[in-house]
Amino acid sequence: MTNDLFEQILKEHKELASLPQTLAEVLRVLRDENASTGDVAEVISRDPALTAKLLRIVNSPYYGAGREITTVKQAAQTMGTRAISALALSGSIYDMSGKWQNTVDRQRFWRHSLEVGMAARIIARETDYAYPEEAFICGLLHDIGILILEKSFPDKFKRIWKQAESGESICELEERIWGTNHARIGQFLLEQWGVPAIICEAVGHHHSQILTDSNDPELRPAQIVALANLISRFTVAKARPELVENTDRKINLSNILELKAPRLMQLQEEILKAFVEEARFLEIDIGSPEELLIEANRIIYSHYISVENLLTENKRMQQEVARGQMEKATLEALKTITATFNHYINNASATILGRAQLIELKLSRGEITDSTGEAARAMHMIVEGVNTISSVIKELQELTRFKTTVYHDDTYIIDLEARLKKQLDKLQADQPNTTAG
Repeated sequence: MTNDLFEQILKEHKELASLPQTLAEVLRVLRDENASTGDVAEVISRDPALTAKLLRIVNSPYYGAGREITTVKQAAQTMGTRAISALALSGSIYDMSGKWQNTVDRQRFWRHSLEVGMAARIIARETDYAYPEEAFICGLLHDIGILILEKSFPDKFKRIWKQAESGESICELEERIWGTNHARIGQFLLEQWGVPAIICEAVGHHHSQILTDSNDPELRPAQIVALANLISRFTVAKARPELVENTDRKINLSNILELKAPRLMQLQEEILKAFVEEARFLEIDIGSPEELLIEANRIIYSHYISVENLLTENKRMQQEVARGQMEKATLEALKTITATFNHYINNASATILGRAQLIELKLSRGEITDSTGEAARAMHMIVEGVNTISSVIKELQELTRFKTTVYHDDTYIIDLEARLKKQLDKLQADQPNTTAG
C-alpha cells in the first residue's frame, strides 16, 4: 500500500474526506472519556432526521424499552452511547454508499456486514470482551474498503469483481492490482473520518496473518471480527473460496479466543435467530424473506456440490488402494483432508438449521404468503438437507478415526460410498430445477 493511492482516492473523491457534521460530532464526543449521555444527546438533537430515527427505534418492540421514550436524552440513557454510535455510523454510511453507482450488490453487502457485526458482538460477549457494541461496529464496517475501491476505481474493480464472483480470493485480486486490500483501505478511510483508533485497527487487520499468531490484547477486537467474518454464511460475492487456510485460520482464532467448536456453532444459530429483527432495528435492507430463502437454497446446493466432489475424490483414492499404490503417508493425508471437509459440512448444517429457523419465524408471523406451498416445500428440502449432511458428518468422523490398515478393506470403502451416494442422490432429487445465484 502506498500513500499515493490514499491521496488519489481523496483527491478524486473529496466527499470521502469527512463524515457528515452530526456524525463527526457524535464520534468526537464518544472519544471523550468524560463525555456523558447528555453530551451525546445534545449533538444528536441538532439533526432532526437522526433524532426521529433514534426515537422510532428506541420505542420499537425490538428494543423493548418498556415505556414511551420521548426525548433524545432518555433514548441515549436507554440505549447507551456505543449503541447510538453504531446506529449513527451504520445509518450514515448506509445512506451515503447507497447513492453510489455500484457493481457490488448492496443487499448482499449489508447482509454480510450485519451478520459479521452481530457475530462479532456475540463472540465479544462470549469471550468477556468489555465492549461488545464496539465489536459490533467493527464487524459492521469491516468491509467498507470494498465500497471505497468500487467507487474510486470502478472499471478495474468491476473486472476483478467478476473473478471474485467466480470464487477467487478478493484480497489476492486487490493485492495484485493495487498492492493493498480492502481491509487497509477501510482503515485509512475510517482514520480520515476520526473514528476511534481501536475500530480502525480492527477493520484494517481483519485479514492479517498476525491475528492467528498472537495473544496481544490490543489485537482482540480484530481477532473477534476475523473469526466473525469466517463463520459468516451470507457472503458479499456469490462465491467464496473455501480454502484449507480458512479452516486453519478459524481453528486458530477459536483457540486463541477459547471458543470450542460446538459452542461456536450454537452462537451461529443465535445470530440467525435475531438476524431479521436486527436488520429492522438498524433499517438495513437485507432482502425479502423470499430472497433470503433463495440465498439459503443456493448455499445448501453449494455445500451439496462440495460433498459430491469429496465422494468423487474418495472413489479415486479407493481405486488407488485397490492397486496397492497408496502408502501410509498418503492415507494419513486423506484423513486430514476428510477432517477438513468435516468443518465445512458442520458449517453447512449450522447454515441450514439457521435458515430453517428464519423461515419458520416468518411463516409463524404470517410475513410470508405461502399460497403455492413453495415455502413449505423449501422447508422440507432444508430439513432433508440437514438430515443428509448430519449422516455424512457421522460417516466422515468415523473415517478420520480409522487405522491405516482399515483403508485396505475394499468392501468397507465401497459400502461407505454407496451409503453416502444414496443419501446425496435423495437430496439432489429434492433440489429445485432452478437455483438462485
